[in-house]
Amino acid sequence: MSNELHQKMLSHSREDADRGELMRRVWSPTPFMVDAFTGSIGNHNRYREMMEWCREQFGSQCWPIHGDDGVWQCGGATIHGWTWMGFSTLDQLNEFVERWFDDDWRQAQKALRMPE
Repeated sequence: MSNELHQKMLSHSREDADRGELMRRVWSPTPFMVDAFTGSIGNHNRYREMMEWCREQFGSQCWPIHGDDGVWQCGGATIHGWTWMGFSTLDQLNEFVERWFDDDWRQAQKALRMPE
């Protein structure tokens, strides 16, 4: 079971077999994904606070291609302040969203004209 973002990521990765296999390996432990507003490159505080909060709530971040187990992970790319976050369960994803999808997130969505 996974959510829509996870399914879209997998479907877009089918075009390149090697990339698709890597993306499946990386994201299979955390199939509940969200595109989270982690902040701009010049403001690392929000990103750092998110990472610390996730470690406190869920333990160490997983690194599947390096053999490190965990129940959450942060994507390796941040684009215009947005970063993929993945969680093992829907409950974990919901807990993250409840904590971090605040006014900053909503304001960023409006600035980018993205639907809520």
